[in-house]
Amino acid sequence: MSKMFQIKLQSLGHPNPESFNCEDEKEYKSVVLWLEDQKIRHYKIEEREGLRNFDSDGWKESYNAYQRDLVSPAAELSPNEQLNWLLSYAVRLEYADNVDKYKNAKVEQPKQAPNVISTNPLDNLDFSCTTFKAGVERVSTIAGISPHPDPKIRLAALCKILKTAPHPDPPSSESVAIQQPSDVLKLLFIEDLRDLQTKINESLVAVQTVTADPRTDTKLGQVGR
Repeated sequence: MSKMFQIKLQSLGHPNPESFNCEDEKEYKSVVLWLEDQKIRHYKIEEREGLRNFDSDGWKESYNAYQRDLVSPAAELSPNEQLNWLLSYAVRLEYADNVDKYKNAKVEQPKQAPNVISTNPLDNLDFSCTTFKAGVERVSTIAGISPHPDPKIRLAALCKILKTAPHPDPPSSESVAIQQPSDVLKLLFIEDLRDLQTKINESLVAVQTVTADPRTDTKLGQVGR
């Protein structure tokens, strides 16, 4: 909740929103008074003395009365919930006082990662197509792997076989399809290679975006002056 307090205080123009600690009693009281003095202004100045006297034993009583006078729905809740309501109430008042200023405010859209158009042929492969499945079927049959509905499971089994035993020479009719065991391993890891290539491309674009900034001096290792 402390982060929420900081955001609301920042929106209200508090001088030190980042350093505010809601668990510090003195800071808590100071923010309550600041809200009343600068934003809410429910009491006349002379009526705020009870909230202003932080060291008084009667501060808590004055604060409870202040919550009731504001008809706060959090009056009987925890101190943090009471403060959260005060901050929200102050934000509503601030907006109501400056409608013309805020109604046309635009929310800054987060920057999106550049859309990388890959020229890598691996990115165009469809691992769910019938051609791919048929290829896996042929390779698995040669290696003597039992049928399975998921071709990736059969490829994983084939990988284990190739790691533990030499690959048998393929029949002459299959010699064109499979020349070396390495062909099977390439097929097994082709999807991982595609993901890796995509990540590399994205990293290159990100680096190029930074180094293309005219404020960047790569020799100094810093951006701007």
